[in-house]
Amino acid sequence: MRLFYKKGRLHTMKYRIQSYNFLFLILLLLLLWTGIVVPVQAAETINITVDGMAVKSDVSPYIDANNRTMVPVRFISEALGCYVSWKQEKKLIRVSQPGTVVELFIDQRIAYVNGDEQQLDTTAVLKGGRTMVPLRFLAETFGLEVFWNGEERTVAIKTPAPPQTDPKTGMRRAVVNGDIVNIRSGPGTNYDRLTQVSRGTMLKVLAESGSWLQVELPGGDRGWIAGWLVDFIGTSNGDTKPGGEYSMPSDTERSALVMKPSVNIRSGPGLQHPVISRATMGQQLDILNEEGSWYAVRLPGGGSGWIAGSLIAVCYDGDKEESDTGGNTKGKLISRWSAGETMMPGELPFIADLKVEHYGSKVVLKISANSPLGMPSAFQLNNPSRLVFDFSGRIVEDDPAPSLAVNHGAVRSVRLGQLDGRTARIVADLQTPASYALDRSSDGKTITVYIDTADLARRVIVIDPGHGTLNEWDSYDPGAIGPSGLREWDVNRRISMLLGNILLKEGCTVIYTNETNTGLSLEERALVGSLSGADLLVSIHANASTNPSLSGTMTFYHHNSRVRESMALADYIQTELVNRLQRQDKGIREANFLVLRSCPIPAVLVEVAFISNPEEEMLLADSAFQRRAAEAIALGIKRYLTAQ
Repeated sequence: MRLFYKKGRLHTMKYRIQSYNFLFLILLLLLLWTGIVVPVQAAETINITVDGMAVKSDVSPYIDANNRTMVPVRFISEALGCYVSWKQEKKLIRVSQPGTVVELFIDQRIAYVNGDEQQLDTTAVLKGGRTMVPLRFLAETFGLEVFWNGEERTVAIKTPAPPQTDPKTGMRRAVVNGDIVNIRSGPGTNYDRLTQVSRGTMLKVLAESGSWLQVELPGGDRGWIAGWLVDFIGTSNGDTKPGGEYSMPSDTERSALVMKPSVNIRSGPGLQHPVISRATMGQQLDILNEEGSWYAVRLPGGGSGWIAGSLIAVCYDGDKEESDTGGNTKGKLISRWSAGETMMPGELPFIADLKVEHYGSKVVLKISANSPLGMPSAFQLNNPSRLVFDFSGRIVEDDPAPSLAVNHGAVRSVRLGQLDGRTARIVADLQTPASYALDRSSDGKTITVYIDTADLARRVIVIDPGHGTLNEWDSYDPGAIGPSGLREWDVNRRISMLLGNILLKEGCTVIYTNETNTGLSLEERALVGSLSGADLLVSIHANASTNPSLSGTMTFYHHNSRVRESMALADYIQTELVNRLQRQDKGIREANFLVLRSCPIPAVLVEVAFISNPEEEMLLADSAFQRRAAEAIALGIKRYLTAQ
């Protein structure tokens, strides 16, 4: 009886469940028919803005099952300026800014903030090979405000505004924006003139009367100044993200200077696209377009491809002409060497043909082999001046090493020879300074070398915005961070772009070692100068100290073979900075900075002001101060070049 009862109960429950399921289905259909229930649709794109600017990520953000926005950890480092590191054995993500360290663990709802345990409402996860972390928790932990706009599906992040008052006295501070401005005994032009101040002078604001301000001058004297002749620190557009103010002239041509020994050229802007060609260190390619951190470039033999921005320096040239080697123009033959039908045994490619052609002023070398050739090792030697290209391959051993007369453009002659058992060498003897580029055919059997004459009359300036180097785990080095969260890299980049714009308008060619976060080492940044034939290099920084009272401007040089020129450049720039910025003059100093000691051309490193000092942090965030810093550095460079 007991067993029968159990079976009967189970039998009855089975029919009840089926009845409930049927009723639920009927109810659901009615709700759908009346429009109360909407079918689930595919997830929409999540947008993110930081201080009103749209920020893109290489991996799309998404909302997880706990209704939290998840972003790749790289976004945290790039958009929020945090330093990110990873410990594989613990599956630990450490995210930090000065004064705050957050530790997250994959698939765990426990986090530590400065060692204190906190419970999370979601977890960091590994998804598609990428680490995704909760955006709101990290942003709010680092003092940012986070808002959700459901209609636009946008997460808006807002950073706290820098203080507009002196942190010690509570007084507002202002900076003079006119060249020579009167200080009067009262609030109006009918009052006596007490003294005059110049552009960049810092003033404490004591009181207001209409459009006039009572101010305290640096020496302690007091007077009145017209309010339209000053900028309040922190109230002008101090946004250090990209903006139109420093955008380059519309007629400026850009090119990519390859700074790694072998760089892939892909069919699209991302690692997921196939490799279609390769570029070598020193190769310069015209930039056609950009998307995110990738640049579309024109390949020397025709066609185009995409290169990662972290592997190049970017050159701006206001007078550059369109390339005449777009692939449609047939070059004119100057000379040719051919090994005939001779075949060489073994696995190494056999170099069978060398053509020397010209496109306008360019000399073009076409090296062909019986099997795919690897891109050569390329470098330049002096005394005598020559370009050297070493191929993994062989030529006919019995033939004398050929030498071809060229006498066109930058090239006097071209020589071909066997350096050792596995290396064929081609040498271009130069008669004027030159730049070069390389390309590889689709079948890999032909390497083309383009050699062009360098423009000696044009000044080439390398600008190195300090920091921004990509570190492990997709994070980057933001440099020092000020008391209110201002990132040094943002300031350095802003001043550098303003400086470049000024120099371009003066007729210079400008090369940036990094426009965005870069994969170049400090040695490679310094090498940009020699590969580009530049006149000088300036590295832009903001100083920092554990002592927040330290302030002032200083400029560094290194005691290398170009020490006299570097000292002179440092002196000119430091003088102009002090005049324009009105900060304490800490002088020029010798330093063993890697970017200076590795640089073969005159080079200096500028510390504009102390970002660790609350007052100077406010200045560094101010667009007017940034502009004056750029103007001062540009004027120092011009004075140096004129003296040289």
